[in-house]
Amino acid sequence: MMFPVGITTDKYGNAYVTCSITNKVLVILADGKQNKEILKACDGLVVPRAIYNDKSENRLFVCNVNNGMAFSYFVCTTQWQLNERSLHCGPCDYKHETNSAVKWCVDCTEALCSTCFDVHKSYKILRSHTVISIGDHNVLQGIILDLSEAQRCDLHDKPSEYFCPLHDQVVCIKCIQTKHSQCTGWLPITEAADGVKSSVAKETIGQDLDDVIRSVEVLIDSHDKERLSNENVCKNLKDEASKVVQSIIKRVKELETEFVNTVEVQHQDVTDKIGSRTIIFLSIRKISKELSGHTEKVKSVTEEPIAVLKEIQLSAPVQSFLSEGTVLCHVQNDSKHLAFQPTKLHKVQSHIAASVSKLTIQKIELQKVVKIDINHSESKGMRIGNAVILPNKQLFFKLTESNNFVIYTSAGEFVRYLTVTDNLSCNYMTIVDTERLAFSYGISRKVNIFNILRQKSEKEITFREQCYGLSCDGKKLYAVGETVIFCVDLTDERLCISSVPLKVDYVVFLSVNGDKLYYADNKKDTVYCCNKNGKEIWSFKQEIMKFPDGIATDKYGNAYVTCKTSHNVLVISADGKHYKEILNAFDGLKGKSHILRQIREMFTCLQYSKWTSVIMYN
Repeated sequence: MMFPVGITTDKYGNAYVTCSITNKVLVILADGKQNKEILKACDGLVVPRAIYNDKSENRLFVCNVNNGMAFSYFVCTTQWQLNERSLHCGPCDYKHETNSAVKWCVDCTEALCSTCFDVHKSYKILRSHTVISIGDHNVLQGIILDLSEAQRCDLHDKPSEYFCPLHDQVVCIKCIQTKHSQCTGWLPITEAADGVKSSVAKETIGQDLDDVIRSVEVLIDSHDKERLSNENVCKNLKDEASKVVQSIIKRVKELETEFVNTVEVQHQDVTDKIGSRTIIFLSIRKISKELSGHTEKVKSVTEEPIAVLKEIQLSAPVQSFLSEGTVLCHVQNDSKHLAFQPTKLHKVQSHIAASVSKLTIQKIELQKVVKIDINHSESKGMRIGNAVILPNKQLFFKLTESNNFVIYTSAGEFVRYLTVTDNLSCNYMTIVDTERLAFSYGISRKVNIFNILRQKSEKEITFREQCYGLSCDGKKLYAVGETVIFCVDLTDERLCISSVPLKVDYVVFLSVNGDKLYYADNKKDTVYCCNKNGKEIWSFKQEIMKFPDGIATDKYGNAYVTCKTSHNVLVISADGKHYKEILNAFDGLKGKSHILRQIREMFTCLQYSKWTSVIMYN
């Protein structure tokens, strides 16, 4: 836009501007953030100046100056509809008034200003309508697909009027009678879609996007670390190559010095043998005169071969190096693939999620994969104190009464021991990210963030109470205190600490899953689920569950609980209404404690009958 001259507006607040030098007419949207070229020189514009918009007839007049004298007019009917109209209040627009919208009624499909929103909620018949912010509406509007409501079944060419939650499919009545005859929980699609027009879908998708972004950030961070590592390795290799070259030069100089010394010694020997010409002549004369009888002896002396220096004769390895050598050395490379780990995206479900959760609970079965006995010679009779599964699926165990950690593969093969200084009393730990673990001690108010790769502690966090079980969602670390659950924001360098109140007697372990916290009260034999502000969502108590201790969750929100006294493992549905016993004493669960840890579709149950056995299940 060069040399803007004329300007006018329409009833939506959009501005129309004539540009004399560029011979254009631009429309600028009401918020000033977007623009569009609607007329240009090829349309006949020559030095456009005055511009006028007739709002009553929605017509635009542009005054064109030709050669500075003649006037001509362009009449353009504005047929385009701008998206910004949706940002204005619908009822006010009906009254030919312009007010910015702040809310969107999902049921009325209309934008509302603050005044009309107050009127809207004052009517009893409209109070049940779902109203979201205009910002949430704009986000959802960009991703909602224009699907036909009257979908038909591809197999039977009948209307798809039912939803099967078990297979997550929209089906027709014929499919219900045939292919899905054994399914339970199906219902009309109108009931399945009830309540789906809300910001819950946006929040779920937002959470999925956050997970994907977090995975991409981890991937980028890994690539950056590998790049820096390769730069350091390259520098080290250059330094090492330089040292090798210097060593070769030094050795060659040493060989040169030795060779020169050898030549000088041989030269001196020859000189000593031959002597000067005068001495030889006089000697011969003397021998000739006085010792004629010794002619043969002189002859033998003069016939003795004399060493004559001609050229350097290189050794075979040096000759081969000079003639055939092309490189001094090679750099050995190891391949390392940094794969992007896609996040399992959540499906936006309707109000039937509870029945699906119940079906999931009833279908959960366990399959024993491997049993590991920690009886390596270096363990020296020590027992397992705690364990986690690392991101590379290796099992990471803490041995009691020592600074030792032992690492096994998921197939039960011993990898190595790791000794960590000053972690003798570490009793609880959790994974923070791909490189770091968090340790707590039970008898201390401190929690340490430990880097596995560097094998050293990076941070030490001090709380006002002793800390027990730990759990981390990638951004925040949660620690069980004596009266509260502490929360630490790991994304903030200041490590701000907040607390969630506990209205229970005795809690050791906890698990964080999404926006919920799960923990078990040993003395009340009760499992609790609450939000991150401490508000209870549900509690679970059954006679079959005695002294619940270890707890973990899966991606569906189901809770897995190990019980010391009743020697069993229970799975509790995400709504806290259903449960199933998946392991008990007949499966070999005996002893003081069982700790459960979850990772993707695999989890391990640590059997402490002798505190040295580990059983992994799918």
